[in-house]
Amino acid sequence: MKKSPIQNLIILSMITLYIVGAGYVVLYGAKFYTTMIKESELSLNTHSALLYFNNRLKQHDAPDQITLISANGITALCFAQDGYYTMVYELDGYLVEQSSETALIDPLDSQKILPLSALSFTFEDHGITIHYTDQSGKPISLRYTLITSGASS
Repeated sequence: MKKSPIQNLIILSMITLYIVGAGYVVLYGAKFYTTMIKESELSLNTHSALLYFNNRLKQHDAPDQITLISANGITALCFAQDGYYTMVYELDGYLVEQSSETALIDPLDSQKILPLSALSFTFEDHGITIHYTDQSGKPISLRYTLITSGASS
């Protein structure tokens, strides 16, 4: 039994349609994957900042262990413990941390933690509010109540 040219054209059209459809599925899947990775990274950075500040503030919630210091236009949250100081501040679009034996801000000794900008701290009513802008430009405020009222600015 011989195939007609119309049958060959239909088979060729079906194969072409299958290949084009598979290509669209692959492209859609790649776009979906890229979007999910970006959203996951933003969520992780937001969650990481929350956990970072939560852990730091709980570790140092004692009289005179949490203060604000300023130098060279940089305002840092300073945690003091056993003669060492850890300063946390924003530098060049990153949350940075600096540890030393003195409470002096030195950007050259800082270590990048995660990307964020417009970081500010406010002590009020036995607590601290931390304001910053995440990578997507969304402003975020974190409010922590401190057990001790020893925080000072």
